[in-house]
Amino acid sequence: MDSRWGIAMWPSSLAGRLLLSALIGMLAAGVAAAAIFVSFACLRDTNYLIDATLEDELDNLEESVQVDGNGRLVFRPQWSSDSYDALRKDTAFRIIDADGTTLFSSLDGPALQALKRMPAGARTLDVDDAGLPVRLQVRERQIVRSGARYGLQVARSDRMVERLAGYARQLYLSATAVAVLVALSIFAVVVCITVRRAVVPLRQASAIASRIGPRALSARLHVDGIPSEMAPLIDALNSALERLEQGFRVQQDFLAMAAHELKTPLTLLQAEVELGGEMNKEAMLRETQLMARQVNQLLHLAEVSEGRNYRFSKRSLWAMSADAVDYLNRLADRGGVSLHVEHLEPDRTVDADEGAVFVLLKNLLENAISHSPRGGVVTLEVTPGGFTVVDQGAGVDPADREHVFKRFWRASSATDGAGLGLAIVREICHAHRWEVWVEDAQGGGSRFVVAIPDTPTQEA
Repeated sequence: MDSRWGIAMWPSSLAGRLLLSALIGMLAAGVAAAAIFVSFACLRDTNYLIDATLEDELDNLEESVQVDGNGRLVFRPQWSSDSYDALRKDTAFRIIDADGTTLFSSLDGPALQALKRMPAGARTLDVDDAGLPVRLQVRERQIVRSGARYGLQVARSDRMVERLAGYARQLYLSATAVAVLVALSIFAVVVCITVRRAVVPLRQASAIASRIGPRALSARLHVDGIPSEMAPLIDALNSALERLEQGFRVQQDFLAMAAHELKTPLTLLQAEVELGGEMNKEAMLRETQLMARQVNQLLHLAEVSEGRNYRFSKRSLWAMSADAVDYLNRLADRGGVSLHVEHLEPDRTVDADEGAVFVLLKNLLENAISHSPRGGVVTLEVTPGGFTVVDQGAGVDPADREHVFKRFWRASSATDGAGLGLAIVREICHAHRWEVWVEDAQGGGSRFVVAIPDTPTQEA
């Protein structure tokens, strides 16, 4: 219930409110239209009017004929007889006994005289009014009072009925015109109020939206009082604002962490330059390489975080894995690690960005090689369901698994790296609608799994 309207079960949707308003207006207009139709239908049918009015007059006469306490017949009119007195040419009545003797009647006049000489059983009678022909309509009824039978006769001219009907038509036309105007006014007022009430919450939401900016991303639009058709739009806007706020916060954290990660090697380089003398070229080279790697990863992360940078096409899982392994064989040799590839039948083609998948496999294999001891083995398993990289390192602590794919996160035992490699892997998987997780490998080490669902791919 909308308490502001005070109407029970007022629809919550704008369409429902407008529909109810339209129904109210249509109902009012329909009543007026029905009144017009019935009134004109009745007033235009002269025969119907004559029958109806004469039957009413007979009813009045019957109620007026009574018997007093002495058993005598008395006439006590239940209506005003002014019309009979004033229109003696056009209307008359009389009450007769069984012998045809007039007991009571209207004032004498042409209509009453015609009624007296009317043949028995006749329903119309033509009379002359100063050279003008006038037709009288006559109706009779028999009644019984104190065991005696009496006759009621009523006469009324066609011209009188037609004239009264013309006056009535004008009266009804004016009344129905007023009714239609009132109905349309009610309809217009109800629709206007409904629309104004419906747009008030929208204006409030617009005012809140106009205040949202980089410094006020936490503001949200309210759905209270909003028409139900607009509620999904408001919810979608709130969800978009929430994602925007989250993305803005991630970017802020990204800039802060990037500045922090680059600050250390730059400080060391600056110190080496300021101290002068013989520079430690090996240390400077190491720092510049580390800084270059971090900058490279920052660029990769920025690139893979934008969906418009991806170019999807049909690619073979085996072919993409072979490219990554060939590229990292030299790194594995330098670290004393064996790099093996296992292809499980059949091969499969997927919609993927070949360059992005290369970066994904490269980061996973680099991570596995760096955490495996000399003499260890890193295995890349390629199956129709995706990729799996298994190393023989110390493994990932269960408490750290939920953090391992976050940006700039590094385990406490890590000595180098900016913590961006696995974050890049997650972004690439997200763009491809793949899943990635880490679990313990059988016999020790870690097992990183990239799962590719069946729907967006096809078998080769």
